[in-house]
Amino acid sequence: MNVIGKMVNHKTFGVGTVTELTDTIITISFRGTEKRFIYPDAFKRFLVFKGQRVQEHVEKLIREKEAVAQRQKRIEQEENERRQKLLNFKISANSHLVMDIPSEEIDSVFQTLSVSAGTYLSGASKGLPRVLDRVKPNSLCLITSCLKGQEETERKLVGAFMVEEDFFGEEVSTGIIKGHPKYHLLVPNDRCILFWPQLNQAAPSRWGGVAFKYCSTAAANQMLSEMVGAVFETDQSDAVQEFYQYFCKINSLNPLNGTGKRKLCK
Repeated sequence: MNVIGKMVNHKTFGVGTVTELTDTIITISFRGTEKRFIYPDAFKRFLVFKGQRVQEHVEKLIREKEAVAQRQKRIEQEENERRQKLLNFKISANSHLVMDIPSEEIDSVFQTLSVSAGTYLSGASKGLPRVLDRVKPNSLCLITSCLKGQEETERKLVGAFMVEEDFFGEEVSTGIIKGHPKYHLLVPNDRCILFWPQLNQAAPSRWGGVAFKYCSTAAANQMLSEMVGAVFETDQSDAVQEFYQYFCKINSLNPLNGTGKRKLCK
C-alpha cells in the first residue's frame, strides 16, 4: 500500500504527513520539520495513521514482523537446546547396535544411510516400532548379514555407520535409524569378516526374530577396528581412519592398535 502523503498523528509532534518510506524508515513532515522513525515499529507506540485502512495495513505488517521474530527466537532457542543436549548427553551402557540385514538390502541401506529397528514382538507394544532409548549420537550401527540357508556361524560383518550427530533414539517414534552422512564404511566382498568371533562367542543356532541387538562399546570398538583394518590400502582408507577417530573421540576411547583378532571368511 502506498502511504506517501498519508496523514499520521504523533503523541508529541502532533499531525504530520508521510513524505518518504523505505523498507525500514518512514519520514514524516510535522509543520515543515522532518522526522524519521523505524517502520513499522514506531506505529506500535508513537504513531497512528488517520485513515482506518492504512492503519489496519500497518498493524498487519507489525503482526507479521513480530511473528517472524518469534519464529526466529524459537529456532535459536531450539538450536541452543540442541547444542546443550549434544554437549551434555550421557552415554548409555550397550548403546551400539548390531543389525541383521538381508544381503539383498545392504546396498539400499548404504545408499539411504537408514535402517529400521523393527517392531516389538510381544507385550502391549506388539507390532509398534521399536523405541531406541539407548541410542544417542555416540552410537555405532554395525551391519551384519547371513545368507538364507547358511549356518549362523557364517554371519558376516559387512559395514557400519555412526548415527546422525543429533540422533536421540528416545525421540524417534518411527524406529528408523538415520546414519551420519560422513562416517560410514562398507567392507569389500573379498575382505569380509566373520561376526561371532569378534565377540569371542560361539554362534547361536539362529539370530532370532529381532532386527537388531545391542552391544557394548568395547565390542563395537573391536569390530570397527577390524573393519578399518579390512579396508586398509583401499580407496576408503583415509575416510574410514577419520571415521574411527570420530568414533573413539565421541566415546572417549583410545584407538586399538593393529587389527586385532580378525577372522576372515573362507
